[in-house]
Amino acid sequence: MTRANTTPKPHSGPVRACPARRRPPFDAAGAAALAAARLPRPMPVAVRENARAKNVVLRLIPGQGLVITMPVGLPPSRLAEAVGARSAWIAAAWDRLAAEGTPPQPGAAALRPERIVLTAFDRQWDVAYAARARDGCLLTVRGPESLLVTGAVDDMGAVAGVLTMFCRDRGGMLLKDALARVSQETGLPFAGATIRAQRTRWGSCTARGRISLNFTLAFLPWELCRLVLVHELCHTRELNHSARFWALVEEHVPGCRVLDAKLASARHYLPGWLGATD
Repeated sequence: MTRANTTPKPHSGPVRACPARRRPPFDAAGAAALAAARLPRPMPVAVRENARAKNVVLRLIPGQGLVITMPVGLPPSRLAEAVGARSAWIAAAWDRLAAEGTPPQPGAAALRPERIVLTAFDRQWDVAYAARARDGCLLTVRGPESLLVTGAVDDMGAVAGVLTMFCRDRGGMLLKDALARVSQETGLPFAGATIRAQRTRWGSCTARGRISLNFTLAFLPWELCRLVLVHELCHTRELNHSARFWALVEEHVPGCRVLDAKLASARHYLPGWLGATD
């Protein structure tokens, strides 16, 4: 039997490694221009790549405009499609933020809102201002849908401070009542509730069944607010994010995973003046 000679022959010349193909550098300005061309309103646009991003995430941020986070290497056509598909939402959110006093251009100071809207509960108050020679601001409830802020009303930090306290108080009461109703609807009891102002969490639940809610939930659409309430109530049975936990949430909120994805980028519903207290 003849066997083929498989012994490698010595290479007479130098071995050269094939250079790896490098991805062209990310053109943030070009991507922003492409996205801006698909927008229903003229507004500042910034596009960022994120290695952990799985989808295109759009956020309207006070003082910055539309901020788009996209997966690394996403084709420009896909970015344009994603922005075009959300054009109706972008227009409505931009108009709402402008009406509530959000600055329309980067670098502008937050404007005093003429109206406070707690979207989840369909409650709103008109806000009037009167300058007074005093430190800080004082908020007075003049009627079921009317507020008056007096004092150093040109100090946006002071204005935002009293408005935040009002929203935390009213929003907190509404959220506690809603949590009790949803608890009865779902048959998921809880041990107690507190209202907080967390920077990163919408809510939390302890092993003893005490639920903490972020007062800014009141600014979200009701379906997203209710999802958080159900989410935390389900933690009274499953203090984890296992398959059993999500099955329990799905039982009470069909399509919960789709809503949960929307909740991840829902901070654009918060009014711009909230940031003036930082």
